[in-house]
Amino acid sequence: MRENLVTIIIPVYNTQDYLERCVSSALGQTHHDLQVILINDGSTDGSGRMCDAYAAADSRIEVIHQENAGQSAARNSGLERVKGQWVTFLDADDYFSMHYVEQSLSACLKHGADIAACRSISDYDGSLGEELFALPDNSDNFERISNREAVLMHFGRRAALLNMACCKLYRASLWRGLRFPPGMIWEDVFVSHHILYNAHAVIILGSALYAYCMVPGSTMRKPFSLKRLDALKAWEEGIRFYEQAGEPEFAALARRVYCNRVFDAYGLCKKHLPDERAVHKQLRRQAISAYREAMRIRSYIDLSPKRAFAYRVKQLIGRYCPALYAAMFLRKPTWTL
Repeated sequence: MRENLVTIIIPVYNTQDYLERCVSSALGQTHHDLQVILINDGSTDGSGRMCDAYAAADSRIEVIHQENAGQSAARNSGLERVKGQWVTFLDADDYFSMHYVEQSLSACLKHGADIAACRSISDYDGSLGEELFALPDNSDNFERISNREAVLMHFGRRAALLNMACCKLYRASLWRGLRFPPGMIWEDVFVSHHILYNAHAVIILGSALYAYCMVPGSTMRKPFSLKRLDALKAWEEGIRFYEQAGEPEFAALARRVYCNRVFDAYGLCKKHLPDERAVHKQLRRQAISAYREAMRIRSYIDLSPKRAFAYRVKQLIGRYCPALYAAMFLRKPTWTL
């Protein structure tokens, strides 16, 4: 297995309008030693035929055709075919900077890290291309953190960056025995607990090297639905994982986050799904149970005493004044948990 071979996994489902730009950004990397795996997840447009045409034109591309099973299953199919010692994920409606792989791999090799994470940029009209990344070279602007620091950050100020599967280059061995949960959304959060904890070190790059195309029909831009409650299962998985790993402080952190997410879920369901009364009752029971568990926690390794006090006040409001909690903390038109 070649040391610098990088595998790019791209799940494809009905994205023919974006696929050419996506694949071109993968093949146009300044680092050329690549394996690009396109997983056609039962597309009903011309995406599958496009994948086959790309594979015929470039030997670095492999195509998997499968019945539609969702993004988790598609990524898992790609992970089964990884040949490189490094792996990264690219959504079919997004695209890389041409320097994405080179800067990420160079940072990992130079600084002894298992993961490199980069900043992302949102492309709202879907046509900006490489000029979106026309920024100064920030390859020397980075932060190297340990796995334990990464775990702490993914619960707090770096959650948006560290919880997502994209925007990262991983040492492939981190995925040995680990797969995304099929049928779930928030699949990234399910695995982020494992990945960050098992990494030796993580590099956070200063460069923005990944572009999210803000497609109206993408999963996270759809109206709030009960599927969003998969997020609660993801944080429950975090509690279980850290308990089994013998990390009570991290388990306590996951339990605190889970408590807040249940409060959020209850408020969002009341607001956006007013007729789901049975769900409201179940979430309220979960919120009370989660609050009781969270109140037993005395370790706040990630917070100052002042912020820990504020955190407890917030949870107190969520437990006894859910309407006030929603008014104070769910004011933005957010669909996330």
